[in-house]
Amino acid sequence: MIYPTIKAVVHRGKVKLLDDVHLPENAALLITVLEENALNYFSLGEHLTAGLQDILSGQITEIATTDELEHHLDAIFYNS
Repeated sequence: MIYPTIKAVVHRGKVKLLDDVHLPENAALLITVLEENALNYFSLGEHLTAGLQDILSGQITEIATTDELEHHLDAIFYNS
């Protein structure tokens, strides 16, 4: 199975898709957070490879609600 890469941004603590795509209810997503100018230094493939290495090594955070997502993103971007 081939999984598409869908570009998105975080706006007001929520993920906003930039592509017009239909996702089924309760679809599982793998989200890779990139620094604003990260694509200037590494290719998308390099970022995806690093993200998959994080999954294999257990360096992941599972988010179940929008409140958890907002709290987690705040911790990443504002408390680091």
